[in-house]
Amino acid sequence: MVSFTTLLTAATALLGTALAAPGELMRRQSTPSSTGFHDGYYYSWWTDGGSQVTYTNEAGGRYSVRWSSGGNFVGGKGWNPGGPK
Repeated sequence: MVSFTTLLTAATALLGTALAAPGELMRRQSTPSSTGFHDGYYYSWWTDGGSQVTYTNEAGGRYSVRWSSGGNFVGGKGWNPGGPK
């Protein structure tokens, strides 16, 4: 038969893991992948979500990226993918 102490210990460990999980997910949040126009400039942004990376459109053709080591991303601002004129 399983003791009350064993059940309490297992429940506490499980609860601790469940409560820690959202913090782990929040730490890895990144700017969602997107394309569009900002301040008259075309931008394109993609990330695989492998690490925290933040893309920010700034004034004119400028942008900034903050990246934690790991994962993949591609992005930038100021070009147009082409197409019929």
